[in-house]
Amino acid sequence: MAPMPNVDAPSPTTRMVFIGAFLSAVSATSFLLVADLFRSTNSNGETAVISVSNLLAMDASQGGWVGLILALVLLYPAYLALMSSVGMWLRRERLQVAGICAASVLMVLFISVFKWTREEAQAGNDWIIGIGMYGAAVSIIVLLMLWRAGMWLLDDPYRE
Repeated sequence: MAPMPNVDAPSPTTRMVFIGAFLSAVSATSFLLVADLFRSTNSNGETAVISVSNLLAMDASQGGWVGLILALVLLYPAYLALMSSVGMWLRRERLQVAGICAASVLMVLFISVFKWTREEAQAGNDWIIGIGMYGAAVSIIVLLMLWRAGMWLLDDPYRE
């Protein structure tokens, strides 16, 4: 597809939609980095909390780095949303790639939750999904909805 033609300034509605997308992306990144994603209690009463910050601080295992990369990937749509809100027009393909990045992070989170909960249930442990997973998932879903609305609004002056 051809790049979107340049316009002088986005409409106030378009600005607000992209600012909302920016805030959603930053919120999802914060939930992923700081909040508890998953909590498990075994039969001995020992509780394990899985969060990116805990994994990086305590274990520095692969899981912490994967979580960090997922959180950082969400900063790409945040940057593009901020640039679009101030009128720095980008190619449609970049906006689509950023949307795909956010959808991919959401898919990885859902697959991870399925994997973690299945493993914990098979081990006979009690488990709960943490606030970080809920917050990140809701924030990414809101981001994707605002992202699609923003792309539609950017095309608005050129629709027939």
